[in-house]
Amino acid sequence: MKRSAFALSSVLVLIFLFPDALLSQSEPRACQFNILGTWQSSMDGHMSPTRHRFGPSGVLTELSRASADKDSEWRASGQSQYKVDDPKAPKTIRLTPVDKSERSPEATLRITTFDDGLFVTAPSEDSGVALTRWTRVDRERYFVVLAAGKGDTGFGAAGFAMLIKTDGMHTSQHAFGVYPVVHRYERHPVLGVIPADVRKQYEHEPVGDTGAMLRLEVTAGPYYRALEVLKTWERRAEENTLLYTVPYLNNAVYLNQLASSLNETGVLTWRGGEPCTETIKLQKLTWLLSDPIMTKHNLTQTPYYLFKTLRQLNNSLHLDDRRYHAALAGDPSAMMISSR
Repeated sequence: MKRSAFALSSVLVLIFLFPDALLSQSEPRACQFNILGTWQSSMDGHMSPTRHRFGPSGVLTELSRASADKDSEWRASGQSQYKVDDPKAPKTIRLTPVDKSERSPEATLRITTFDDGLFVTAPSEDSGVALTRWTRVDRERYFVVLAAGKGDTGFGAAGFAMLIKTDGMHTSQHAFGVYPVVHRYERHPVLGVIPADVRKQYEHEPVGDTGAMLRLEVTAGPYYRALEVLKTWERRAEENTLLYTVPYLNNAVYLNQLASSLNETGVLTWRGGEPCTETIKLQKLTWLLSDPIMTKHNLTQTPYYLFKTLRQLNNSLHLDDRRYHAALAGDPSAMMISSR
C-alpha cells in the first residue's frame, strides 16, 4: 500500500511540476511509403516462391529461381504494368499483364496498411481471399531489443533499448538507457550508452521474474524511427541537456518515445483511409491517473513493468533465444518481421 501511494504521489508531483514536458508530443510525421524495389509476398504465413520488383517506369517484374536450389539466382519470369493511385499515401495498386494472352487477368489490389518496408493488400472485392503481406527484400536485417532487470523498488536495475542492424557480415549496435554503477559504499543510476558488460548480461532471456525482454525483427522504417529517438537522447546526455535531473524519469520518457516510434508517429488515418502499419501493440506511458504502470509502480522499476506489459501484448512477435541468435547469424528461416 505504501509503495503504491509513493508511486502515485510521485506521478502527481511530476505532472504538477513538468506538465508540458511530460505530456507534450513531438510533431507527428506522415506515413511514408515507397513501392520501388523488390518485395517478397506471403499469404497465411506461407511465403511465395516468387518475388516482385517494382520498377520506376511502372513495370512490375516477377522473379523466380532458376532451379529448385534455394541458392540459385533469381530470374525474370513475367511482367506486368502497375499503377499506384497515390505514391505517398496509396490506397490501390492496379496490375495489367503486358501480354494480354497470359492467363493472369487485370487486378486491382487494395492497400490496407503500409510502412517503409512492409505493406498489406487485399482483393478489390470482398471475395474472402486472405490478405497478402509484402515485405521489402533488404540485404540488411533490423532488430529492436527492449530489456530490463527487475531490481528492487529503491534502486531498480538496468533498463534500455538496443537497436541492431546486420547484413550477415557486419553488425552495428546502439544501446541507450539507464544502468547501475555500483561501488563499495554507494550505488547510483546513470543514463547513457549501455556498457558492453551490461549488454552481455542481457544476451539471453531473463530467468523467471528477474527481468523482462521483448525482441523484435522489424523493417527499415521502424528501425530508423527508433534510432532517431535513441540518438536524440544520446546527444542530450552528451551535451548535458537532459529534460530532468532524475535519470529514471529521463529514461521513462525516452523509452516511451522509442517504443511509440515503432508504430507510425503520425495520425494513424489518412484521407479517411485505413490505419498505417502497426509494428507492435503499444502500452504508452501517459503520467495520468489512469496510467496502469506509472501509478502502481515505483519510477525505478518503470522499464521492467513497461517491457513486461509490451511482451505480454506482443508475445507472438517475440524472438526467443534460438530464433534471435539464428536470425543474427543470417538464417533466413528464422525471419519473423514484426507487424500486427
